[in-house]
Formats: sequence, structure tokens, C-alpha cells
Amino acid sequence: MLDADLKLDLAAEVLASFGQARLPVTGSSMFPSMQPGDLLDVRRPDGPIQSGDLVVFQRHGRLVVHRVVGQSGDLIVTRGDRLRHNDAPVPAAEILGYVAAIERRGRRIAPRLTFFCRLASAVLRYTDFGTRVALYSARMVRT
Repeated sequence: MLDADLKLDLAAEVLASFGQARLPVTGSSMFPSMQPGDLLDVRRPDGPIQSGDLVVFQRHGRLVVHRVVGQSGDLIVTRGDRLRHNDAPVPAAEILGYVAAIERRGRRIAPRLTFFCRLASAVLRYTDFGTRVALYSARMVRT
């Protein structure tokens, strides 16, 4: 637990101090837009947060990277591409950064929601088996 807290604090401090950090993807809530093993180029926000942006914030002792799906005043509403429900709103002041680029297998990818990703995310939202198969396939391509 202490190790995870230390990593979280260090990542937040690096973003606050230097304005950028590279973070690995470990979860699958943003699959297929982001895959476990991808590296994220995260930057401190330099302007207003907009719908579609991928933002980084702290939640329950973890760093979370989800897509902005709405905004109400000072509250940002986010959701993982593969998840069915929105997250609890995040105060804009708690946004640590946004994803400027995704690095996958040595290539830099723009963090935008393509038609394919939108379609795949919609399908994977309703099938855990499909998600497991897709993650397994992505892992096989990596090796």
C-alpha cells in the first residue's frame, strides 16, 4: 500500500513541478483507445478542458485516465471508453493533466476517439468475455 501511495504522490508531484510525465497504462477501462503497456505522455492543462479530452485525476488512491464526456460549471464528468456509467464528477482543480499522446509499440498515437474505437468500445461495454478476448489478442500482438 505504501509503495502505491508513494508512486501516486510522485507522479502527481512530477506533473505539478515539471508540467509533464510519462505514465504506463495498467487497466482496461479505456480499451481499445489505450491498452495495458501503452505509455502516456501526460501534460499539465494549459487551457480549458473540453469534451473528448483524456484527463488524469486521482480517485480512491489511484491515478485514473478517462475521457471527458461533459462539464457542469467547475465539475468535469468523465467515463472510461469501455465502461457503461459515468464517473462521479471531478472538480476541475483536481485534474492533474491531459494525455497529449499515446506511445504503443514505439509509435506515437494521437489520443482521439476514432470510429473503430468508438464502435469497439460500445461492443466491449456489454461483454466481459469480448473484453477478455480483445485484451488477450492485444497482448499476443505485443509479444
